Amino acid sequence: MADTESPANDAAAATSVDVAAPALDATLRPMHNSAQVLSVLLTAICLVCFSAGRAILEHTYDAHFLLGVALVGMSGSGLGALASLLARYAAGFELEDGTRVPAGAEGEVYHRRIAFCMLMRPILGALVAPLLVVGVTLFFKQHEEFKGSADAVTVVAFIGGLYAKSAIDAAKTAFKVVFRA
Repeated sequence: MADTESPANDAAAATSVDVAAPALDATLRPMHNSAQVLSVLLTAICLVCFSAGRAILEHTYDAHFLLGVALVGMSGSGLGALASLLARYAAGFELEDGTRVPAGAEGEVYHRRIAFCMLMRPILGALVAPLLVVGVTLFFKQHEEFKGSADAVTVVAFIGGLYAKSAIDAAKTAFKVVFRA
């Protein structure tokens, strides 16, 4: 009975478990690295775009006004992408074969295919934020005070960027409903 619990059997059992763990670790390590690099890039995009956009809005010349709005919108949309990335990263991973790690991971998880989409998401903010600011400027009678306030424009552009993906999804749904014939 003492022979079945020998150190050799314990080593064999440990080896069989350890062989599977490095294989899984070798698969997940690039995904961890990808998510971490992407989060650093999105953070850099957010900080640089917000700082540059805010500086342009404070010292604007009309030709540069929309550039400042677009940059602030990029920072808002970049923040939305970063929040989505971090939530997916915390939930788990999806491997190339569709396996989820951990096995019980539910909802949206991180997969390498999503990395490019997350990196491009700030572009949505650069497109939607100017539309929102121009919309506010065109549809409100007292728009001079709004357009003259770098703080007001910054807030609207940032929120426009933050919700750019949601706004585009809502617009797509509205067009599908209206033009469904």
